[in-house]
Formats: sequence, structure tokens, C-alpha cells
Amino acid sequence: METLLVFITLILMALVTGVSFSHLLQRGPKAELPGPQFLAVQQVLLRNYGPAVGALEATALVFVLALAVLVRTRSSLLYLAGGAATSLALMIVIWAVWIHPINKTVNSWAGESLPPDWPEFRDRWHTLHAVRLILGLLGLSALIALALLR
Repeated sequence: METLLVFITLILMALVTGVSFSHLLQRGPKAELPGPQFLAVQQVLLRNYGPAVGALEATALVFVLALAVLVRTRSSLLYLAGGAATSLALMIVIWAVWIHPINKTVNSWAGESLPPDWPEFRDRWHTLHAVRLILGLLGLSALIALALLR
């Protein structure tokens, strides 16, 4: 049971971290796009990210919390599971407090009437996703260490 839970939790955390990594890879190319093309990419290509990634992150958090409960009597493993859970929780908070409002704002724009400060929204969005990537890597590293230590 524990081995399966560790395996599933690792897979989920790797997927969550991979999504943030994909946003990092987009940063440079999107910075070269004129406003209307950038907007099209954000509004069309990323349309399904929110619901899919939100469900993925929530599921990963449930699994890492279940893992923490399962290893609670082994303090080193509990700290690692707690660190992974904290990383995931912070990723979710960053999305809910800062990224989601940016997404809502950007999705309300029309290509022919972008606000003059649209690059600031784009850059802030990417910076926040870079922070989420760091948190994802920390959480994933904690889970890998947990798996190796058990």
C-alpha cells in the first residue's frame, strides 16, 4: 500500500512540476510575440490548463497528505512529506491569489484593444510560474528523498 501511494504521489508531483516547467519554456518565445499573437496563444492554447491543472494539483495534494498520514510515525519521512505538501499548497495559493486574476484579466481582452501595459501582465504571469516551478522542484525532490529513504 505504502509503495503504491509513494509511486502515485511521485507521478502526480512530477506532472504538476512539468506543467510549471512548460510555462518556463514558453517565456522566451512569448516575449517575442506581438500583443495580438500573445493574446491568441494565451486564450486558445492555454484554455484547458486551468481546470486540468487545478484538478491535478488538488489530487496531488490529497495524495501527499495521505502519504504524510501514512508515514507520520517516521519523523524524517513525515518532514519530507510535509515539505512536499507545503510546496504544493504554496503553488496552489500562488495560482489562486495572483495567477488566476491575471488569467481572468487577460481572457477579458480583445486582440485589437490590448491595454498598453499588457507586457507587464505577461511578465508577471511568467515570473509567478517560475516561482511555482521552484516550489514544484522542491516538493518533487522531497518526495524522491522520501522514496529513497524508505
